[in-house]
Order: sequence, then structure tokens, then C-alpha cells
Amino acid sequence: MSGFTDYDAYDAVGLAELVRRREVSAGELLAEAQARADAVNPALNAIVFRRDAEAAREADAMQPDAPLAGVPFLVKDLGPPLGGAPLTCGSKLFANYVPTYDGEIVKRFKAAGLVAFGKTNVPEFGLVPVTEPALFGPCRNPWDTERTPGGSSGGAAAAVAAGVVPVAHASDGGGSIRIPASCCGLVGLKTSRGLNPVEPFTPDYIVDHVVSRTVRDSAAALDATSGRDASFLAGLDTPPPRLRVAVVRSAMLAGAVSPVVKDALDEAARLLASLGHHVDEAEPALDYDAFASAFLIEWAAGARVMLDKFPLAVLGRAATRDDVEFGTWTLATIGGHLMAQRAEAQAVLRAESAKLIDFFTRYDVLLSPVLATPPLHISEAGAPFPEKTAAKIADAAGSAQRMRTIVRAVARKSFAFAAFAAPFNMSGQPAISLPLCETPDGLPIGIQVAGRVGDDGLLLRLGRELEQAAPWTRRRPRVWSGASARQPA
Repeated sequence: MSGFTDYDAYDAVGLAELVRRREVSAGELLAEAQARADAVNPALNAIVFRRDAEAAREADAMQPDAPLAGVPFLVKDLGPPLGGAPLTCGSKLFANYVPTYDGEIVKRFKAAGLVAFGKTNVPEFGLVPVTEPALFGPCRNPWDTERTPGGSSGGAAAAVAAGVVPVAHASDGGGSIRIPASCCGLVGLKTSRGLNPVEPFTPDYIVDHVVSRTVRDSAAALDATSGRDASFLAGLDTPPPRLRVAVVRSAMLAGAVSPVVKDALDEAARLLASLGHHVDEAEPALDYDAFASAFLIEWAAGARVMLDKFPLAVLGRAATRDDVEFGTWTLATIGGHLMAQRAEAQAVLRAESAKLIDFFTRYDVLLSPVLATPPLHISEAGAPFPEKTAAKIADAAGSAQRMRTIVRAVARKSFAFAAFAAPFNMSGQPAISLPLCETPDGLPIGIQVAGRVGDDGLLLRLGRELEQAAPWTRRRPRVWSGASARQPA
């Protein structure tokens, strides 16, 4: 039985206010979310583990004056532990790993009143921008179940987009908050570096935050986790100043951008101009080929180090080829061959990031798509790092020129979909995906707005202004978990 049939009418901030006024209990909200998960998860495969009994106890003990008191929540199955729940990282290697403690950001989510009743699907170790792990099978997009919800926070985005929860934990190392937000029609803020806590030994380009249906829920979650005295949520009451907006019309890291995405970018630029912002066509003078190659080297080398150290620390043994997916092992193999180039690649990433940061001395925000295409079909991405690529790189190990040529070709292919996100991970700047646009057949297209380091509040204020000018929260995907979805056939 469902617990609260008006659930659809509220976001997380609204639900918490009802709990504070004792108009609904945390237990009733949890029951509703659980019923919704039961209704749609068979179609979406977004939630891979449930902790219903533990969540019910936490809901019963909830302090109703917490800022997000009683709001049902989900934690991504990658990154910070949720004590007593598996932390598989989407891999059979860790299928039986169950931490006994909460990660720091999970502690802060709980302290804010969020009630975590499950874990969400991820690609193995979060290494690719789609969510199709061999361990759990593909997660599907509620707007079109033949398409991906993106990755690596794909399960989180699918569950929020389908109305199971209003907000869910997500993380981003190369677009893994913004890519799923774009695919699923959600708000996805990659925060400034250092604003939210991360787990020990996490690379500094990875951040933890949430995906949500409303801007104010992302702001409220940031209040709960960042530890800042100033309130991001309260800041939404102040409209942003008129901003200098740079619009990027190039493909950045991709070879090309689909026409429907270009049209969406133009639509968003017109909307900003209509609100009084000064909009120019301009972009930072980055060497995108050099950035893409350097990022691939860093990503692959990081995968090698992770497979060498993490299983040994957690399981007491090294990983073998049979422990992980073919693509993961191949990427780590490539990383081993490229390890000697890692320091040079990191220097390139620092230099390109400095150019990007300098660009924001002339503009307040940068407008771009998140993705070069609409959401891919399931399995369309294929194996981005085929074994023959590892063999080519191994053969080229003695020739720097051959190595650069091969890496550059692989890097361009790997960014053909997720073309606009990774530079802001490397520079540490905040960037938000907003569900401003859609394709003619109704698929979401996220528009990215990036700002200076520390301007998270400004991006949220601008996002709120755009949300009010072009509301998106009444849109419903084909797979929706409301009461009608639970009626018997």
C-alpha cells in the first residue's frame, strides 16, 4: 500500500516541510517511495539493493525539524559507503563487500533527515558514461527504456526522473552527475572542488552531490553537505545579476554535435537573452585534442592504480582479469602502458585548466550542451576501449609519436557522446545541467552552465531563474511511478 498519494505535488524541500508540520510522517513518505520503486524498478533496473527494514527504523526515529526530514533517498553504489549495504562499485569483484560504516557525505545526508532505502545502479567503477554493468545489467531511461540514462550516476537519475525519490546521491569525475541529468531531464550540479566532502584517496577532480528534479532541492542538499554557514537555498530568493554569458557553439571534445542539440543550445541562449543577460558567442582557446588525450591517459592510468591498490586494501588480494569486465581490464591495461606519460598528461591538464579559468575573467558563465547527441540507445556505446587498442598502445610503447597518434584517435572516439563535461572537473569549476530543452520526440536535452570556482550559488540562482521562466517539473516520462502506474491491469 502507498503511504502518501500527494507525493507528486512536492519536491524534497516541500515534503520536509510537511513532515515538520506533521501533516505526513517520514514512515508514510518511505512507504510511498518503496511502492513507487516496486512499480517501476522492474522496467528500469535503477535500484540494485534495498534496505527497507533499516530505513523504516531510521524513519521512525526521525527528528521532524531536520532540514530534509523524512525525505526518501537513494545512495549511489559507488564512492561513499552506506553502512550495512553492499558497495559493489558495479563489479562482481566487490559483490560481497559490505562496509560497516557510513562515508562522511552519507553521514551528512542522514543528519539532514534524508532516509536512504536503497543503492542505485552504476557502470563498473564508474568508468564509462552509460550504466550497463555486467553484474546487474543495464539501467534504462524512463523517457525511453531502449535508451541509456547515462552514467555513471545512471541509476540515481532514472529513479529520480521516474518519481521514486525527489533527490538522490550522485558523483561526478568526468560528467557523471551532468550526463545522467541531461539524459533524464534533471538538475545536476557538479560542485566546485572541495565544497563537499569526498572519501579518502579520491582524485581531486571527483565530487559528490545529488541529482534532483528542482533547483531548490539541489541547493538544499548542498546546504546539508557543504558545511557552509551561508545558505544556498536561501540565496535562491535573490535573482542573479545580469550576466555576461559566453555560448560555445563548437563541438569541444567531440567531432560533431547533432543538429537537434545545436537547436536546443540556440533555444537556451535566446531564453537567457530574453531575461536580460548579455549573450555572446565565445569560447576558451583550449587545445581540445591535447586535453582529450591527456584526460584519457589520466583516466586509464587511474584505472590501473585503482585495480592495483583498491582490491588489495579492501579484499586482501589483487584483482585478476576474471574479476572485472573486459572493458575495465583493457582500460587498466592501457593505463599500464601509458603510466610513463601520466606526469606529462597531468601537466597538460593543468595548463588547459588555467586557460579555462582565465576565460572567466571576461565572462561570468559559459553556456553549452552537456552531450553532443541525445541519449544513446542501450548498448550503442559499445566497448570504448577494445583489446586491440591496448595491443596497439603496447606496440607503440617505444615511439612517442605513434603513441600520441593512437591515444588522440581513441580519445576523440571516447568523447563523441559526453563532449562538454570533463574540462570543468579538471579546472575544479562548478557546472550545472538544466533540463531546459527536449528533442521533437520528447527526449530531454540538458544545457550546461559553468561558472567560476566558488560560484555554485550563482549557478543555482541562475538555474532557479531559468526554471521559473521555462518550468520543467510538470513533464512526465513514459515510465512514471505515480499511483496510476500501480493500478492492477
